[in-house]
Amino acid sequence: MSKACQDMRQHISAASSETSPILDEASALMVQKEQVQMKERLLRAFAEHYIVSEEDIVTLTSSGEPVDDQFFQILFRVKSIHADCQVLLANESQRAGLEIMEQMTKHLHAAFQKLYRWIQREFKHLSLENHQVNAGIRRALRVLAERPTLFQSCLDFFSDARQKILLQSFFDALTGSEQEIASGIAKPIELYAHDPLRYIGDMLAWLHSTTVSEQEALEVLFIAGEDSSIAKGMETGLASEPWEEGYDARQCLIMLVDKNLESVCRPLKSRIEQVVASHEDSTLAYRISSLINFYRITFEKILGKESNVLEMMRSMEQFAFRQFQHNLRDHVSQVQADLPKAPQNLSAPDFLHDALKELRLLMLSYDSSLAPPAEKEADFMPILVEALDPYLQGCESLGKDLRAPNSHIFMINCYLTSKTTLEQFSFTKDRIRMLDESLEKDKSALADHIHEYILQSSGLLPLLRALHDWDPKETQLQQLATFTPQSLTKVSQNLDRFLPSAVIDTQYQLQRLSSPKIVAAIIQKAANWFIDEFSIVEQAITGSDGVEFSRTVWPRTVEEVRVLLS
Repeated sequence: MSKACQDMRQHISAASSETSPILDEASALMVQKEQVQMKERLLRAFAEHYIVSEEDIVTLTSSGEPVDDQFFQILFRVKSIHADCQVLLANESQRAGLEIMEQMTKHLHAAFQKLYRWIQREFKHLSLENHQVNAGIRRALRVLAERPTLFQSCLDFFSDARQKILLQSFFDALTGSEQEIASGIAKPIELYAHDPLRYIGDMLAWLHSTTVSEQEALEVLFIAGEDSSIAKGMETGLASEPWEEGYDARQCLIMLVDKNLESVCRPLKSRIEQVVASHEDSTLAYRISSLINFYRITFEKILGKESNVLEMMRSMEQFAFRQFQHNLRDHVSQVQADLPKAPQNLSAPDFLHDALKELRLLMLSYDSSLAPPAEKEADFMPILVEALDPYLQGCESLGKDLRAPNSHIFMINCYLTSKTTLEQFSFTKDRIRMLDESLEKDKSALADHIHEYILQSSGLLPLLRALHDWDPKETQLQQLATFTPQSLTKVSQNLDRFLPSAVIDTQYQLQRLSSPKIVAAIIQKAANWFIDEFSIVEQAITGSDGVEFSRTVWPRTVEEVRVLLS
């Protein structure tokens, strides 16, 4: 029994010695198996994350495959892989990271080229009114914005296409589209070419309407929707192309609208300049200039101050204004070359009335403009210099051929006529003040004339002259030849004959002056001077050094004279 147990131990020991290596090897194999399985899982995960299938690559890069949701999903995955390669480069797998990054870069480049060509094809047939189509293109533009160079190239292509479309739309608006003509509802702008103001106004109104519509449509295409805004794509792209300038979505939209309208600006400008140059009416040229100014200010609010459309507007406005000045100066030259005589009734001449009618039309046009109220008066002053001053200078030339007081009456009538027209508007205050200054000079001259007439007609002038030279210390007053009782009696009698009709006589001299109020003021001013001078003579005659029995030879008193001349 003991021997049997011993043999069993020996057999077990021998078996153990023989199987131990096998067990060790099996254990090692199990460890290796687990390692291989781990590597397999890692490799599978690596492949799933970093490897793009051939089918997906074809979908991403082949121009025969559509640009749809699957395309964008694959594109976003490739972009993610490209970004995750940074992790490999940061670890020990730098070679794999470089190779995969190179492949993903190649795929991304091909994908963006495919997207770029697809957008160009879509732009050729793009309808800005179809918002469903716009949604697809907006997504594509959002992605392409990550490549600013390609994105800008697409915008240039889009702008070229829109320029052709808008130019054709402009010609259709001018002459009527084929569909409108066929249906008999066409209302082409050129139908009103005989009316220059309406013709130009309709063209500018079309341009304004088109600009607003274009801006609204492009806002839907390029800006609307914060979650998918192109600006975010541009920010990503600018990080990869740092040499590109920053992106302002609103400013870029305005620049794109402005560029789209370039093709329309050229024929529009040509037509407007042709209309302006073909008419010699200075008022029409100014009204066209004011109309363009109105639209220039309107477009400035939409497109800003530095747009091509604004530059075109400024150029046309300046051209129309220069034509206005040219036509006006030609008319002034014709008037000044053949000045008529002043009218018999000394009223304002016909050429001044005609000029004021034209000036009123100019002021009506300017009054409706969008110029700031604080700047209106200063801005309109050059127009007055061109449209009013030469005609007033012509009136002054006619006035020089007249004798006083007719020359002063004529000029006052001219100034009053001009002032009546200017007073209808609030932006002519400075010019009215200048007219008032000229009026005062002529009114003073008339008052001097009437005063001189009253002095001579009353006989008081010799007495005043004698008093001016009289020295009481050397000579008694009644020893002067003009102050003898006989002379004073004669003057007093003459004064009695003149004073009752003095006001009527002076009114008769001023009867051709158009303002009764000014006539009364001039006569009253001259009468007051005469009354003061009469008082001086009376005091000299009735004073202590005066004439004996003064009231016998000089019965009139200052109060009586004041009543008679009131």
